Amino acid sequence: MYTISYDFGDTFVRLDDLQFAVRLFTVNNVYAPDPDRVVLSHGDGRVQLKADGLSWAGNQRKAEGAIELTIERGHDGRYIVNAKGSHADEICKSIMLEVVGINIAAINYDQGKREEIGLNRSIGAKHYPGFGMKMPLVFVEDAAGGSWYAMTKDSSVRAKRFAAHYDPYLEAFVLDLVHQEDARHRTNEITAPSWHIGACTERSRIVMERCGDLETNFNLVPYEQRTDIPAWLDGIKMVAIMHGEHWTGHAFHTFAGMEKDLAWIAERIPAHEVLVFLPAWDGRYYYNYPKYEPSEYMGGTEGFASLIRTARDMGFRVVPMMGANALNLQFAGQLGLQDAAAHDSWGQECRINWVDWDYDLSVESNSVLANLGHPEFRRHMLDRAGYLVDTFGVDGIFLDVSSYWVNDPRYSPYEGTLAWAQEMKARYPELLLFGENSYDALWGAFGLFHEGGAPGAYEYALYRYSRQTHYLAHPAPGKGSSGVHEWSWGVAGEEAPELIPTLSILADTISVHAGEAERQIEKAKVWKINLPGIAGAGQTQMEDLK
Repeated sequence: MYTISYDFGDTFVRLDDLQFAVRLFTVNNVYAPDPDRVVLSHGDGRVQLKADGLSWAGNQRKAEGAIELTIERGHDGRYIVNAKGSHADEICKSIMLEVVGINIAAINYDQGKREEIGLNRSIGAKHYPGFGMKMPLVFVEDAAGGSWYAMTKDSSVRAKRFAAHYDPYLEAFVLDLVHQEDARHRTNEITAPSWHIGACTERSRIVMERCGDLETNFNLVPYEQRTDIPAWLDGIKMVAIMHGEHWTGHAFHTFAGMEKDLAWIAERIPAHEVLVFLPAWDGRYYYNYPKYEPSEYMGGTEGFASLIRTARDMGFRVVPMMGANALNLQFAGQLGLQDAAAHDSWGQECRINWVDWDYDLSVESNSVLANLGHPEFRRHMLDRAGYLVDTFGVDGIFLDVSSYWVNDPRYSPYEGTLAWAQEMKARYPELLLFGENSYDALWGAFGLFHEGGAPGAYEYALYRYSRQTHYLAHPAPGKGSSGVHEWSWGVAGEEAPELIPTLSILADTISVHAGEAERQIEKAKVWKINLPGIAGAGQTQMEDLK
């Protein structure tokens, strides 16, 4: 973790057991309050710092600007902290709250995700929203065995960062909480939404408080009250992943072969209890994105139409896969999507640069991460999803990497994903929307997710709003291939009664490994969902929190 290698000269303000300081970040530098221009005021359970000047480089230099920090105690003893800052000439990008007084031993940043203070006496930055964190909330363990929480009260989806480091000048651990402004709306001023920090005796109450914020500010509705999820989803007992073409062009199956395997499955479990998930139905996985035409090698449009028709006639529900943001640059021009790439907050194009698809020990970066907030790309994705529904009659659409988020200075991926989902639901009210990975503000956009792991957020909060099945890389019977997914080979995890059982199917799954497939189907037939944690929390508990 990178910190600053000198005494930065922060001005700390104490209220009872904790001390607080603020750093202001512009696109050019980082600033603290000018200690010569600080005014402190105290009240009952409240303290305020106002500085009408800035300092930088460890108080060696000065700048024109302002910082204001207000700390007060809430009714339950929590600290409620508000901070804002401005610079006379520079654009502000983020603002950090530093908290001292907790002898930090570890940070929990999602259910089952915990990092201890290491040899370098720090805990690296955890990012919300994105792959790493589902909620903008951390639980902090202190060395004495106590527990604290730190949570934002932001009513928008904006970047938050959480970390910890040891400051040798303070001789103490520091909890770092960063709010980053939406890159579309940056000015020379920045105001952080309130941070709430407090001792934690009951983690579920804090998580439920975040759920209350989601329901108030992001219009989330508990699963049982949602009207945008098809009723048939509650009767699904198994997801059958029927793998298509690998990125390298290897076909794990054909459309005709899939039909035969579905007939075999229908003899062993009622077809209406099975969701058929079709990754890489459109040819080379990820390479062909975002054309979304049935693979010629697997049977073409006619073969795909026959598969969907036959599957639905038997009673199966069929959901093909699309990617929320993958765009092979080879196709960008012909699709009119040259400008659709997402950009980071510095305006740099974002590439899919983390997968070695062909195993030459180097990543392939021939595709960009497009932004669903971009009007033309969202229109293209609506058109291709509509083509699948109108032409073939599919029962749902899976959107891969739906949780990808970047602080794009042009368009919001979150707002674009929400707009795509809302338009699809308006056109097709009975359609299931199925997402990959998630963060909490997206839980109302999809009725079903698969995640790189389980459980679904702190205290299983995901299941309050949506349902989950096993990941695309779930190993197939036999050698354990993950099919089209880049993890290649998988090991089945522990049984999780909250997850819909999953059977991964390749060309030889039924012909060679029928016994193992049948054992998995038998388990699925008797599966009943068991929602742990706060997933079943009712209105009474929500009202109690409020």
